[in-house]
Amino acid sequence: MQFGWKTLAAMALLSAGGAAIAERWQDVATPADAARLQQRDATFVAALKEVRASEYAGELAKNPLLYDPDTRLADPLPPEGKYRCATHKLGGQYLAFVAYPDFVCAIYGTGDKRQFVKLTGSQRPVGYIHADTKRSGVFLGSLMLGDDAGLVPYGQDKERDLAGTVERIGKDRWRIVFPRPYYESTMDIIDLRPVK
Repeated sequence: MQFGWKTLAAMALLSAGGAAIAERWQDVATPADAARLQQRDATFVAALKEVRASEYAGELAKNPLLYDPDTRLADPLPPEGKYRCATHKLGGQYLAFVAYPDFVCAIYGTGDKRQFVKLTGSQRPVGYIHADTKRSGVFLGSLMLGDDAGLVPYGQDKERDLAGTVERIGKDRWRIVFPRPYYESTMDIIDLRPVK
């Protein structure tokens, strides 16, 4: 089941467990997700190592900016609007590398806490991007799967909880890096580019 933008934006309001808009991500994150976020750098290195040791090693050269763990420009929060977004899964128990085609995502809001919604696809993160540092934001949210009729609020199901760093990697390009997601991979990256 696919949801319209307004429906998913409303669902995103629930993804932080009803937290007030002004709360910091540190006040919302589960202990498990706070630990995952602290392991962002080590996980990025480990995921790249897995890909390089596989038959998919050449895939990294096709998108070097996306897979450079050190690229983090100032102003990391993406502006409001619709985006093309592609999920890349690196490392893990099944395949060392998978890059999915573009789907449609959206950012809603302009302050230090913005909603992120993946509008299409079978795995749809929905949640909030929080301001953190000059070169990194933090995403906390939940994963909608398949034809889910509703969103499981963040913090209520560890299998659905998502935590990632939000980073600007180009003039009009961002990524969300998910270290150690519950499903499938060592690390996921969502590549975000505005719809023009």
